Amino acid sequence: MTSPGNDGPGRAPRERDPLHEGVVRFGERRRRWAWERGRPLGLALSLVGLGWLVVLPALLGLFVGSWLDARLRTGVMLRAGLGLLGLALGCTSAWRYVARQLRRGDRGHG
Repeated sequence: MTSPGNDGPGRAPRERDPLHEGVVRFGERRRRWAWERGRPLGLALSLVGLGWLVVLPALLGLFVGSWLDARLRTGVMLRAGLGLLGLALGCTSAWRYVARQLRRGDRGHG
């Protein structure tokens, strides 16, 4: 028996079949369309508000840092530090939220 890529024993492999490649590409597109169509609308809408998961902790850090800087007379040191800490926490929170939503969505379409 010959392998799928050969014309026979001792012969060179065939050139790629454009029809076969087109069918494979169509199948991949169809699977991707099915997955995108199956995602719930709630996931799409929740991603719209995802920016607030990043912005609010950063703004809170800036506000608290600004208040502490004024009380302790430390310039902008605490404002910058707490603002960056809030930004890092917000980015981590958004990352975890998206990962959780994608895992939840994959269960129904696997």
